[in-house]
Amino acid sequence: MRFATRLPGLILPLLLATFLAAASLPAHAQTVADIEAAWRGWMTMNGRGAGGLAVLHQGRLAHQAVMGGEATSNAVPLASLSKAVTGVCVAGLIDPGRLSFDTPLSQALPRTFARLGAPADPRFPGITIGQLLVHRAGFDRSEGGDPVTGQLGTYLRTATATRPSIDEQLKWVLRRRLPLAPGERYAYTNAAYLVLGAVVEEASGQDYESYCRTTTLAPLGVQGAALDPRWRILSSYGGWRMPLADYGRFYQAFAANNQAIGPAARRWMMSPENKQIGGGAHYGLGTLVRPTQGGGNFWHWGSWGFNLTGAFDGPLHIAYATFAVRWSALDVNIAVYMDSVPPEGSARNELDNALGVAARKVTRWP
Repeated sequence: MRFATRLPGLILPLLLATFLAAASLPAHAQTVADIEAAWRGWMTMNGRGAGGLAVLHQGRLAHQAVMGGEATSNAVPLASLSKAVTGVCVAGLIDPGRLSFDTPLSQALPRTFARLGAPADPRFPGITIGQLLVHRAGFDRSEGGDPVTGQLGTYLRTATATRPSIDEQLKWVLRRRLPLAPGERYAYTNAAYLVLGAVVEEASGQDYESYCRTTTLAPLGVQGAALDPRWRILSSYGGWRMPLADYGRFYQAFAANNQAIGPAARRWMMSPENKQIGGGAHYGLGTLVRPTQGGGNFWHWGSWGFNLTGAFDGPLHIAYATFAVRWSALDVNIAVYMDSVPPEGSARNELDNALGVAARKVTRWP
């Protein structure tokens, strides 16, 4: 059976008018909720049951989401995202001239060396602030483990994790010889940022936490930040805790015109000279940097997993990961927390890519 396909004369013009009107309407607006959908999809695909997400646009909170009983107001531990706090805190000492990127530790830590003893390696006092910031200070995890966190298990059997203990940990670093010559190559370690915590304390005359909270975090609108009471020992290399929205506010320090980083420190941060790690990226002020015409992309992962039954504080069992990213061309910052540690490699890249694709498609921000 064949059906007639010819339309009556009046119906065709009406249908054509309807089609043209529909074509003139704007396409479905992509919203910040699509970023949440991308995050939830990645969490589900990778078996992550609990976590949180905060999205900031132009420095203002645009969206928050949680999974698995978390709350958006919860302060979450940040692990190595803490390094950026330390990096920006150190940058605040650069432009006023209290330190320079070329300042050697012999000038930055004379009172610390007098108190703790001279370093075992004669090259140590020549390490510069810049080399510490970009993980080119001569430390190397591949040779004997991280000079700091490699010894925590033994230390925490008889001592608490609830005190920063920068001096105690620094003694471990000072007793070891450097596997590499300072400046030789990039080798990521927690030791470099522990030493920077000591630099902040000696340069400021204050404890690390108080100084960075008042001079770096508070001016950026961060009110809920403190060292994690359970893990204050991680201090300047992994100890900060704050709501994800607050970390997004802090990450606005990397916006091109933000005064949290002065002009001299910003020029140094954006230059790849002696900072390259490959793929067009380099390490800067506690975060990875890829310069772009829009001002640069910034990102970093953090994770902390620790299991010790016979600890001084009682059983210590923890595992979590964090991720932060800023796309300057979009003026968007995203901070993510999850209650387990994903493997390094493709899964982490997939989260970065999924969030970036969704963020670039947003046509209507709150």
